[in-house]
Amino acid sequence: MKKLFKVISVPLIAILLLTACIGGSNITTGQIPPPPPRQPVPEVSPPATPPAGGTTPGVIDTTTPDADVITLSFSHNTNTGHPRGYMIERFAQLVEQRSGGRLVINVFPGSQLGNDAEVMAQIMQGTIDLTSLFSPNMTHIVPELALFDLPYLFFTMEQAHNALEGTLGDFLAEAMAEQGLISFGYLTSGFKDLTNNVRPIHSVQDLDGLLMRVSQSHFLVAQFQAINAGGISIPFGELPAAFEAGLADGQENPLATIVASNIYQVQNYITISNHGFTAYPIVMSAEVYNQLPADLRLILHQAFAEIQPLQWQLIEETAEDHLEFLHTTDIAINYLSDTARQNFRTTMQVIYDEFAQLPRGAELLSIVERYVD
Repeated sequence: MKKLFKVISVPLIAILLLTACIGGSNITTGQIPPPPPRQPVPEVSPPATPPAGGTTPGVIDTTTPDADVITLSFSHNTNTGHPRGYMIERFAQLVEQRSGGRLVINVFPGSQLGNDAEVMAQIMQGTIDLTSLFSPNMTHIVPELALFDLPYLFFTMEQAHNALEGTLGDFLAEAMAEQGLISFGYLTSGFKDLTNNVRPIHSVQDLDGLLMRVSQSHFLVAQFQAINAGGISIPFGELPAAFEAGLADGQENPLATIVASNIYQVQNYITISNHGFTAYPIVMSAEVYNQLPADLRLILHQAFAEIQPLQWQLIEETAEDHLEFLHTTDIAINYLSDTARQNFRTTMQVIYDEFAQLPRGAELLSIVERYVD
């Protein structure tokens, strides 16, 4: 088997670690600088149509049994039991099947090849081929992705899906291409909810005075600082100790993370707020992508288009299961009303105004408005 692409060889260690929304290595209470302006990069070739006589998607190619086999590496930060990890495995299986074994994707789950920052650097260097990262961990390269850090950008999964399958997805794919990245679309962990140890949250005003932990992202930190609710960044694995020491009162994460990481065992209250949509772009270096035969590039796009809606559906189904489970635990559960959510969004207008000042920020917000009216 000839490998045309470099693959990092590491032991396959079973690391069952859910690492959604992980912050930096130090406690941060100051203002995090906004994303840098975009830098010019060489043009990126768009997806190509397979030539006549190329591999037909869904059909095993047996016409060239001695053809070179191309091997790609796919690094991500969750385990294979999570809906994102599970569907990445399915994606790799589909690609190998549809290509007749000509394209093989070796998947490295559980941050085996490094944390998000390290993996992103290796993607840009071409030493890792594919990844799916939490969007805040890509904003230093693609500032437009900070859009997903805004609260109540979307109110439903349907709105998010329609936007990312429509004009917004095309716009962001172009922004990533300008930075030398090919986007195949988005996985998700659903919406983030709020937990804390002080009181139930019925309105944005109830967050006043709390120390809420967030990922180390300028706009995530800024929105909680704007309502005097901390906006501190603490390593995710240190949260239980931070809660006990009083360094943090609460945090935000999707239900899957809250359950899988046992956050519900060290917090008194959970508010089903659905205030932040989580986006995990699947990206590949354009330099690596452009070396692939045209028919294999198309197979990659078609395979992801098939697994993406299944992953989103699985996230919604497991969220219902997680919520049902939480009702059997000691954590107190309450829900933000529609009025409270709208008030939360209105209170955060200052963050939207700041985002609008970024290059293309106002244009991005205008596009989103088409899908949430």
